[in-house]
Amino acid sequence: MLIICVATSLFSTQLEDALKHRDFSGWHFPSQKDQLGNPYYYVPDSKGKYLGTSAGLLGMGLLVGITGLYLMPESVTNWDRERFGFRSWLQDVKIAPAVDDDNFWLNGVAHPYFGAVYYMQPRMAGYSWAESVLFSFVTSAFFWEYGIEAFVEIPSWQDLIYTPAMGSIFGEIFYQLTRYIQSNHGQLFGSRFLGYTLIALMDPIGFVIRDLGLGKLFGVKNKNDFQASASPLGVSFSYRF
Repeated sequence: MLIICVATSLFSTQLEDALKHRDFSGWHFPSQKDQLGNPYYYVPDSKGKYLGTSAGLLGMGLLVGITGLYLMPESVTNWDRERFGFRSWLQDVKIAPAVDDDNFWLNGVAHPYFGAVYYMQPRMAGYSWAESVLFSFVTSAFFWEYGIEAFVEIPSWQDLIYTPAMGSIFGEIFYQLTRYIQSNHGQLFGSRFLGYTLIALMDPIGFVIRDLGLGKLFGVKNKNDFQASASPLGVSFSYRF
């Protein structure tokens, strides 16, 4: 919690300083073909490998998340931990969906945010917005609502609608902002710290894959990475696209 507070404080300070000296007239969102050779503009060499890697991380993250939620007070999650189990899952799935009484922060903020994170995985891999909406819906409905969460709670009408619908809207905004930052060499308002911090907040899974280098461990490469090669005149640089 202390680390999050410190990071938020630093981000806010950097953002405030940057906004004071920023001319917004130069904002533009270039297309992918305009970014040939820009190593900050990440284009995976394999859409399937990228999505497979991000889906694996997403699955592990959801399992960790359900564990954390399970350990939280029932007054926060509205879960009855005593009924956790496969029998409860069968009962919940049979009578679902139902209207939940979760607060605004869960239904109106948390679920759309995670829907946006789901959406970002295929979108950053190179899939279309329609395919990304479908991925967000399938992940939120079948993996989370009718999957993991159904062990402790009846799948919710609000979550089935808000998560993929609002999440996809926010997800496309996140995607465009991420591409804008990447097209500006990782900078936002002239600050690389702001750029990477916002990217990490909008797409934490993709940040780990792209910017922390996990993707390379699984054979996912950036087509725009410069490739150094020996030549008779010394070292030359080229890129794959």
